[in-house]
Amino acid sequence: MTKWIIIGVGLFLIVAAIQILNALARGSKRVFRYDRRDALMTRAERECYHALVAEMGQDYCFFPQIHLDSIIVPKDSGKSRFYAFRHINQKSVDFVACNKTTLSPVFALELDDRTHNLPKRIARDIEVERILREARIPLIRVQNRGQFNPKELAHEVQAGLDTYVKSLSA
Repeated sequence: MTKWIIIGVGLFLIVAAIQILNALARGSKRVFRYDRRDALMTRAERECYHALVAEMGQDYCFFPQIHLDSIIVPKDSGKSRFYAFRHINQKSVDFVACNKTTLSPVFALELDDRTHNLPKRIARDIEVERILREARIPLIRVQNRGQFNPKELAHEVQAGLDTYVKSLSA
């Protein structure tokens, strides 16, 4: 019985040594493979972007697919700051409108499609709205219509901004 235990431990050590040597031979970092996306935005997002730029581009710079950690910072410190950062670093909005001179965020825009009706997405949207409201960045929600009339979209965005401003004084 002891002989089989010694043989088993020996085999385990040999297998472990082979795995360690293989890992060292190929380097300790795993190499991932990547390919280029066909487009930065979906067709509907591109339509929305072009409509925004056509009607509001004289006032704002528009940036697509912006993660929240690019436009806000946690107020917490220490370990809480780390957790607060992790809470926002994988959340994003479809567009951020920035001041043309300073490039500071003025408002965020979310293009809502049917996925925003899913329970998990609803909870995520509520949390993103809360976070942006606390950071004093209005979040304008626009229904995804596929095609956008620039003037109508600008009017809808302005109405959203007006509603946000009114809510601050209430």
